[in-house]
Order: sequence, then structure tokens, then C-alpha cells
Amino acid sequence: MFPRILRHPKWMVLLPLLLAGSMLVAILTLGVPLSLEFSSGTLIRYEGIEERPDVARIESSLRQLVGGEIKVEVTRDPLTGRFGLDILTPLLGENLENQVCTLLSGLGLENPSILPYSPALGRAQRKQAVTAILVAALVIGLCLLFVYRKKVVLFTVPCVLLNLLAALGGMALTGTPLSLASLAGLLLLLGYGVDTNILLANFALKRFEGEPEERIASAMKTGFMITLTTFATMLAVNLFVTNPSLDQLSTVLLFGLGADLLDTWFLNAGVYLHFTKKRRMYYVSL
Repeated sequence: MFPRILRHPKWMVLLPLLLAGSMLVAILTLGVPLSLEFSSGTLIRYEGIEERPDVARIESSLRQLVGGEIKVEVTRDPLTGRFGLDILTPLLGENLENQVCTLLSGLGLENPSILPYSPALGRAQRKQAVTAILVAALVIGLCLLFVYRKKVVLFTVPCVLLNLLAALGGMALTGTPLSLASLAGLLLLLGYGVDTNILLANFALKRFEGEPEERIASAMKTGFMITLTTFATMLAVNLFVTNPSLDQLSTVLLFGLGADLLDTWFLNAGVYLHFTKKRRMYYVSL
């Protein structure tokens, strides 16, 4: 199968670019939602509750009314034994705030304290995170250039960034918020994309036995096996685990791993194939 794929280098390059374009459109039109960790919100606090509140019912009711991410945390005073309740919602206007209080009053919750909520990571920290990812990609490219001594390895950097673009596009399509969990997924993708591209570079540039197509096809077989097993694991986590953080992490990895199959084993493999063929023709002419 893989040698047949390598016979169509134009399609190998076109498919990843089409995917990247569609994901960019999704990001620009839908936007990537921000979790409460990255955006301002409203904190609704109750104290002195005699019976333990029904967290699942409160979350479900508020999600139907407000939409977006809702966090409900129950606390307990060790001295009095009474419960407290902290509810985090997206930023509420005055009208929606009154509706929320009426809804919670119907659930037996009275006399709330309503406070503005500041994000754990503000705009400055988000910019620093983006800068850190870009700097990391640049450093990775320089390290690869130092090891392989071939400029073609620098193409690893845009391939890795295209993986991140696909993950962000998937978040926009599925409504997965940018949170600490999904940010961790993006960082994992950064490292994973580098690993698969190093595998490709080793087969294409460091080995000389056989034809370039044979070496790259062998690398594709290994790379597809690694990526598909990881993809299957993340799919199982996404389908059967209900923890929101793991759901966000697995969603990011699913879209990123799917894109990595195209970005590494089609786009970058096509570039390496062209380079190795050109290098072979040069040495034959000598």
C-alpha cells in the first residue's frame, strides 16, 4: 500500500494542505472557545447549607439555561458541618444573572453572593504560552539542522505547527474549550510530531540501502502503526471516560494525531522523497 502512495507525490502534498485550509476556516469562523481557566466569569457562592446539594442536578439545570462550561464545587465547614457551594459560570449579564438566581432558588438555594471571577491565566499568560510554543518549534528546527546537516529537515517545523492547527480546528468544530488540559494536549502533540518526523528523517537521510521509495515506505509502515495504536487508545478514552479534562485532552490528541498522519507521512514524506531523488540524481551524474 505505502509504495503505491509514494507514486503520487502531488496528492501527498495536496491532502494535508486541504486539511490545514479547512481547519483554518473552522478556527476563523467558529473560534476556539475558552474555558473558565482562560476567560472571565461569574462566581455564585452559597454558605450555610444544611443538606448536601445535588451537584449533577445543579450543573444540568445551569447548562441548559446558560450554556458553556459550568463548574460546581461543594465545600464543608468542619466546625459547623454545614455545606458551601461555589458555582462558576461564564460571565453573566444582569438579566441572565436574575434568571440563574431564580433557577437556583427553585432548587432550594437562597441568598447567594455573586462575584466577578478572574481567569487563572490571563491574556498576557496566553500570549506567553503561544510565544513559548513558537520558540520551542524554532529551537527544535535548529537542533534537527545541527544533527542532520540538511536544510530539508527544517520542514519539520511547519509540519508540527500544522498538527497544532488541526487540533485547534478540531476544538473549534467540537466546541472543546481551550483549558489547561487541552493545552497539555497541544504540548504533547508538539513532542509527538517531532518524534514521527525524526523517524522519517532517519529512514530518508541516514540510511542508504535500497531505493528512496523503499526506505520512506518502511518508515511509513512503522509510523502508521505507532500513530494508529495511540489514536485507538485516545479514542477509547474519549468514548468511555467521562472526566471533562480527559475528554478535552483526548479530543485534542485525536485531531492532532489524525493530522500527523497526513502532515508527516504525506506532506513531509513527499518533500523528503523529492529531496532524496534529487540527491541521488546528483551523485549519479558525478
